[in-house]
Amino acid sequence: MMSNLMINNLLSGIKELTKTPRRIYLIGFFFAFLITLKEAILMSYNNFQIFSYGSLDFWTGINPYSDWSHLSILGKHLDVFLYGPLFSILFTPFALLPGWLGVFCWNIFTYTLFYFSVFTLPDQFSFVKKKFIFFFTALLLFSTLLSVQFNPVVASLFLFSFTLLEKKQGFWAVLLILLSGFIKVYGIFQLAMLLFYPRFWKNALYAVLMGIILLLLPLIHIPANELVAYYQSWIVTVMNHSDALRFYSIYRPICLFFKSIEPFMGLISLGVLFVILCFTLLKLKLFKESFLHRAQFLGIIMSWSILFGISSEGHTYVIAMVGYAIWYLCSTQTRLEKVLLWMNFVLMGIMPIDILCPRVVSKLILAKLNLGIIVFAITWGIMVYKTYTSRLTSQNMMV
Repeated sequence: MMSNLMINNLLSGIKELTKTPRRIYLIGFFFAFLITLKEAILMSYNNFQIFSYGSLDFWTGINPYSDWSHLSILGKHLDVFLYGPLFSILFTPFALLPGWLGVFCWNIFTYTLFYFSVFTLPDQFSFVKKKFIFFFTALLLFSTLLSVQFNPVVASLFLFSFTLLEKKQGFWAVLLILLSGFIKVYGIFQLAMLLFYPRFWKNALYAVLMGIILLLLPLIHIPANELVAYYQSWIVTVMNHSDALRFYSIYRPICLFFKSIEPFMGLISLGVLFVILCFTLLKLKLFKESFLHRAQFLGIIMSWSILFGISSEGHTYVIAMVGYAIWYLCSTQTRLEKVLLWMNFVLMGIMPIDILCPRVVSKLILAKLNLGIIVFAITWGIMVYKTYTSRLTSQNMMV
């Protein structure tokens, strides 16, 4: 009796603490600040240093893809720089700051961007549903902040672009999609969603014109005759970085038994996407008329970009899990879906965190048995099946 009372009081307290968007932001800000403070004190913000060196190299005339030999503050070799030339330009304001200040500004920026991308989703998502999306992905979000990642920005650009498309603001939506795509590729596939909205050809023209501008933007510092080679070195670096058994995609468990498919991973991923797009074209009218189906498609694409990525890491699943949460809220929630939801939450959100799960357990379940990937792959298959076999034609209700 006493324990039930305590649980009820705890739940009531949590509900009161999170009853407004402002309170939720401040709670998240508190944790983001503490996480970043720890990184700054220990000087372990290696990813921020990679971002900074990649940006500064661009301005000093050094190719960060082919001429990379930087050491961290602590004297250790930094991992390679994998982001597009556009990132080097956009990250410059952060790179010019002292390291400890820059990492604070970057993490608070990425946290804030992620928060607003969730809480400015279309009105079809109620505040309660937006709160669910935020807290369902919060552990993954904070894990990415601990490693000072770019992935929350990618997730945010997916969501902002979707919201802008729903508001018929095609120009700004396309701009954000292309910014994401030219930095880390994942977001470029959201261009497929232009099919669902009015003025397709106008938006496609925006995509072509802005794509050309962003492609040529590095010419502000790189000589024109070196631009192609610069992009080639970026692509080669990214491709050489792929390793099925090292990264956290669907290919990891498959290559344990069929290593021979590794050279074809990119083609297989594009083939899967092509099949999805074919099914989409067959039901194009459904997606044009139904908000729920458009949101489900967003979830499928966000999840596909990570699950079938050739260099996906555990932290990149903040993108996939946001998409999955959106899909879940827009689908009929059977017992199986509810079980899978919490299985994914435990496997992707809780187990990778050392203070919540002993490392020996997480290594066995996630790294050796690959259960996180396997369960999410099953989940994604169900997402696709349910979305494309649904007979609903139009939904304009609150979800």
